[in-house]
Amino acid sequence: MDDHILHGWTITDLDRLAKTAAAAAPAGGLDGLTRYQTAWSAIAEALVTAEDTPTRRALVRVGWQAINHELTACLHARGYRGGHVYAGPASSPRYIQFWYSPQGDDAIDRLVEHLAAAQIGELFTPAEGRAVEALAVHGDHALAAEALGLTYKGMASNLAAARRKFRAAWFAPDTPPPMHGHDRRRGNTEPRTHCVAGHQLDGDNLRLHRRRDGKVERVCRACEAKRGRARREGQRRGAVGQ
Repeated sequence: MDDHILHGWTITDLDRLAKTAAAAAPAGGLDGLTRYQTAWSAIAEALVTAEDTPTRRALVRVGWQAINHELTACLHARGYRGGHVYAGPASSPRYIQFWYSPQGDDAIDRLVEHLAAAQIGELFTPAEGRAVEALAVHGDHALAAEALGLTYKGMASNLAAARRKFRAAWFAPDTPPPMHGHDRRRGNTEPRTHCVAGHQLDGDNLRLHRRRDGKVERVCRACEAKRGRARREGQRRGAVGQ
């Protein structure tokens, strides 16, 4: 007699449900065993997590939906445009953009470098990792420090430590070559602590404004409010004089 899993369904039922889902889902290049195993795992999980007794139709739907998700992921990895089989492999513009290099770089070498960078990133402390991620997101040392609630020097210290670890692991077992040049990203110098009027650029008095050219300005709210009051006063006087 079959062992029951949950809600009255047996192992034999699970096998039949998975085969039905595998037959109902489009193949799209996935072999039969992969479709069956994908559906089996999804249906088993649905049975374990279900609070009420699921119907046969609902379980089959879970199975073929899991197969469709697996198929979509495989097509995406192979560069099918929009995840459609008929588009053909390497038809996605982003796929071509990622893998094609006009300099003739080997795609395998680029993949290895990508994996190596991810593995080296695991050597960072949590603080160093957050500093690198913040700089990648904001593209600006001052903004990254502001986002993390760090001083500029604290941010620079974490970045320097991460850079040393990265270079040491990247060039290992050789000694890293000397560094030339400097980071040209905006905000690479310590920002001013006070505005020209002497107000402290910190906390609620600081507003970060990104201009159309991409540059970030540190705006003093006190001076901004003063200019607003003067502008409104001038408009009021002008209206009275008319």
